[in-house]
Amino acid sequence: MIYLNILKKHVNYVFKVLECLDKKNLHLKLKKCEFYQKEINFLEFVVKRHEVRMNPKKLRAIKE
Repeated sequence: MIYLNILKKHVNYVFKVLECLDKKNLHLKLKKCEFYQKEINFLEFVVKRHEVRMNPKKLRAIKE
């Protein structure tokens, strides 16, 4: 997960990360990658720009 406020810096940083992976002969499956998302699910949490909260589906399961 990579997050930067400024889009241009973000794009440059993503390219640097991809270049580093390529130099180490590590490759990503693009169909499993998500770019420019405003919200993601990560380790049972929902992550947004200024907010991290538990996944509502998990909260429901705990309450039941």
